[in-house]
Amino acid sequence: MLFFGMSAKAKDLMRQQYLVPRKSVKKLREMSRREGVSAGELARRAIEAYTSGNVISEPEEEIASRAVLKDIHSQVRAALTRIDATLAEIRARERVLTDGTFRARVVAETRAWFDAHPEEAQGILELLAPQATARRRELPKA
Repeated sequence: MLFFGMSAKAKDLMRQQYLVPRKSVKKLREMSRREGVSAGELARRAIEAYTSGNVISEPEEEIASRAVLKDIHSQVRAALTRIDATLAEIRARERVLTDGTFRARVVAETRAWFDAHPEEAQGILELLAPQATARRRELPKA
């Protein structure tokens, strides 16, 4: 006797009941609807895939997952080490800038350069402040 929708191998089938979590039943129904086959057919396919070795066993998945996580962890640690080194460098530069010695040194070096190069200094002054140099030329000399 053939049942509606079953293959000729129906005589080889046996009815079984298993307790499964509600989430699994919901997933099975969604997959059945999506694939257009019965939940029983999906169960048969899963068993076939598992017994034929087409499914990675859980330990293999765990090993692969651990390897990926270990790689990610080492990359994150390396990135954090670089970040820490960069932050330390930034803090050191910030200390140099905030204590005023760097600014004082730059001002002193700039003044020394202007004193050693008065013609270039005048050219820079005319370039950056043309109105001030024009007024300066207009003023009578004392």
